[in-house]
Amino acid sequence: MKITIQTVKLIDVIDIATRFVAKNATLPILQNLYLKASIDSLLLRATDMEKYVEMELPCKVKVEWSITVNAKTFSDIIRTIEEENIEMSVDQKSQVMTIKSAKDVFDINWISASEYVALPEVPKDNSIKLDAQLFADGISKVEYAVTEKNFSPVLTWVFMKFKWDNIAFVWTDSFRLAEFKTKNGWDNWDFGLIVPKTTMTDIQKIAEYAIANESEEITIQYSDNLIAFQLNVKDIKIMATSLLIQWNFPDYDKEDIMPKTFNTKILVDKNLCEKAIRKIQILTRDINNFIQIETEKDSISISSWKTDKWAGNTSIPAIIEWTSLSFWINGRYITDFIKTIKWDELLFNVIDSQKPLIIMDKNDSSYKYVVRPLINS
Repeated sequence: MKITIQTVKLIDVIDIATRFVAKNATLPILQNLYLKASIDSLLLRATDMEKYVEMELPCKVKVEWSITVNAKTFSDIIRTIEEENIEMSVDQKSQVMTIKSAKDVFDINWISASEYVALPEVPKDNSIKLDAQLFADGISKVEYAVTEKNFSPVLTWVFMKFKWDNIAFVWTDSFRLAEFKTKNGWDNWDFGLIVPKTTMTDIQKIAEYAIANESEEITIQYSDNLIAFQLNVKDIKIMATSLLIQWNFPDYDKEDIMPKTFNTKILVDKNLCEKAIRKIQILTRDINNFIQIETEKDSISISSWKTDKWAGNTSIPAIIEWTSLSFWINGRYITDFIKTIKWDELLFNVIDSQKPLIIMDKNDSSYKYVVRPLINS
């Protein structure tokens, strides 16, 4: 039972598949990859029971077979092989897979494919086609705004809102919220989908892989409780499936969450702002990174708490409109946002020291970052 396959392609799909393998599974089979050789293709599957991936790539098949192998062991071996092609054969009696190249031979045990979990099937009635670059950009601009662990399950998921004039990507951890709206919309009804953060970051990596290989489109299929992302990357077919959360995402477009009117606007150079915050973070990184921002005539000062051991203050030039003010904020939240932007200036839109503020580009309202300040009682 033998197949021959291109090493580079196999490494590519393994890199994707291992992202979907269970890390601390109670079922040992979930730490395995499912491999099925049939006709002229190799099918790979991986799952942690919350997200699933299935990939099919061409290969030369002499005898058909299906097995599962430990994902880490298999992945580590394949990555060491330098030859152009790999030969894999399966012995049914000894339950050993032999991986062979011109210079290398490895034997590893396998488990029957019949023990592997079935992948869920998503109905194809509801289908959306998106530009892969648009999808990858949308995720990259908001993914930092949610933590992996949170008291509320909905806050560890990403919200995609489809409307007639835009598609919005939204993430929040209740202390901050990032929203990125695309220029093009959806020509059907308004609806939203909530997907796990871990799934979205994995799909983002798949989208980036597709883009690098000149694949421009991603197809999204969904039902009431499942979502699937399908891509064709040259001659490799990829289908990633995930659970959807049945929850009402917070109505974030309200004035008390995402304000529309402000009392003060502050425009600063993003690089100077980041450097100033990092200076003060030397003192604040062990106390939740809280910093004070205070407006002056034509600058802002950024300072730390004052204690009996230390205090820090620095200032940068700024263009300030309207009321002067002072507020406390998590400095890391600002530097996280700066990492995602390409423009040179930051615009802070502030009501007062107690209400949410919005950071954005002065010329582009498609990307907004809402942060709650620290309220002094």
